[in-house]
Amino acid sequence: MKRNPLNLAETRALIAEMPFNEHLGLRVARMFKDGIALECEFRPEMKNWHGTLHGGVTATLVDAAIGIAAIALSGGRPLSTVDLKVNYLRPAVEGNFHCRAHLVKAGKTLVFGEAKVRDGHGRLVAAGQATYIYVEAGDPK
Repeated sequence: MKRNPLNLAETRALIAEMPFNEHLGLRVARMFKDGIALECEFRPEMKNWHGTLHGGVTATLVDAAIGIAAIALSGGRPLSTVDLKVNYLRPAVEGNFHCRAHLVKAGKTLVFGEAKVRDGHGRLVAAGQATYIYVEAGDPK
């Protein structure tokens, strides 16, 4: 059964359903036909020992942006991450971060997407790819 994509308000509400993403302050900024844009404000507790944005926060931006896009564009189908790859390209030190994700291929079972993370000056901080599997609600796959 094909479902209609979630609207912007419904997609933004997904953040509250994921406590870690909400803790990081992720916000759905915009939706596109092929994905979404997330934003995140740099906070002191997100620093690594170099004083730059911790790589785990960057990876979460990539994972969350692609994953939320896959959920929203599928009409709310639950999913689980199968594979995540992040290339760290530049240290991020302050400001707001923007992650634009787009779905490359969404099949019946698997979905693959790509994302780019940029700093407040528009500089590319990281790029990533992820694959997800759609699961039935309550199925812990």
